[in-house]
Amino acid sequence: SPGSSLPCLTAVPLAGGVAALSMEQPSVVVGRRGGSATVSCTASTSVSYIHWYLHQEGAAPRRILRLEMSRSIVQRYGGFRADKITARKGKDSKSCSLLLLKLEKSDEGVYYCAAWESTAQPYT
Repeated sequence: SPGSSLPCLTAVPLAGGVAALSMEQPSVVVGRRGGSATVSCTASTSVSYIHWYLHQEGAAPRRILRLEMSRSIVQRYGGFRADKITARKGKDSKSCSLLLLKLEKSDEGVYYCAAWESTAQPYT
């Protein structure tokens, strides 16, 4: 029935910062209205931060969350609250999961993760 349509959350890898760094994500995640969904993200190497973006049809991509990997600190953007989105660090400094809660039709979109390697470049 129309009232029980499933939000479709597409996750597409977005490389960040340095060419040597690559990101892996599942291609499609589906969740039930009112339920939750988890989108995973794994970097090819340890990273300091993982950023999450949401791209919805007809709009520009927007950053929705940043996870500081070393301290598992989550910063949300765009008015998202902790009871709507959060993120969890994996067992290493390369992976994390984005958790989408209380799913609604308006949550449909493409969720991207991005990361930057934290390397210090000396001046010469």
